[in-house]
Amino acid sequence: MKYNKKIVKTDFSQLFKLLYVKKFFFMLILINLLIQVAITYYVHINFNRVELTKEDKVRRLLIIGSHILSFVFIIILDVVPMPNWLKFILFSLFSVTMGIILEDIKPYVDEEIIRTAFIGSISIFVLLFSFALALIASTIQLPYKISIGLFFALLVLLISSIIQYFIYLSSILKKTLLGFTLLLFSLYVVYATNIIVQCDYGGDFITASMDYYLELFNICVALLYDISMKLFYSIKNVVKKDVS
Repeated sequence: MKYNKKIVKTDFSQLFKLLYVKKFFFMLILINLLIQVAITYYVHINFNRVELTKEDKVRRLLIIGSHILSFVFIIILDVVPMPNWLKFILFSLFSVTMGIILEDIKPYVDEEIIRTAFIGSISIFVLLFSFALALIASTIQLPYKISIGLFFALLVLLISSIIQYFIYLSSILKKTLLGFTLLLFSLYVVYATNIIVQCDYGGDFITASMDYYLELFNICVALLYDISMKLFYSIKNVVKKDVS
């Protein structure tokens, strides 16, 4: 199979031209993303080391409050017009709440596993980001209609996640749901990159980096959930053997 070198050269030149035009914008997005991930990780790791959080009732209230505040911050950042410096402050506070929310998983995994999940999530993100750039280099632009499909897929995922709290799901179904979760948010990363290149954000790098942050966070949670479930079942099997 022969490749047209002229077309390949043109495609990559278009990609480099797009990246050159938006290089400063992408740099701000990635720097802000790294800062917010660092805030989330720091808060999560050090949450139990604060004297106030050692009391179970206070700890639980902080986690519940963080769940509520995270939704409030998302709505404010999405709806209310504001300068980038104020968005950055609110985004940082949002990252703090997300670090506290991760406390729900901590009883099942240790710090080393959490660190591994964070690194794994970032690795997946880098691969998907590179794949998205490769699509753009191939002149494949994802239409806006795809966002509707992704939205309904996310809706199905949320409904399925709620249902599993009320009915028993086999381990195969849970693994299927987890795989679907990882696939969905992976597609979101690719789609978001495509949209960032196509659209003019008017210098609003916070909104663009928040899209990436939410997808990265959900990939991390899915990885942690998978690890915690594996640990749970392994402990359960050990207990069964000891009893028998």
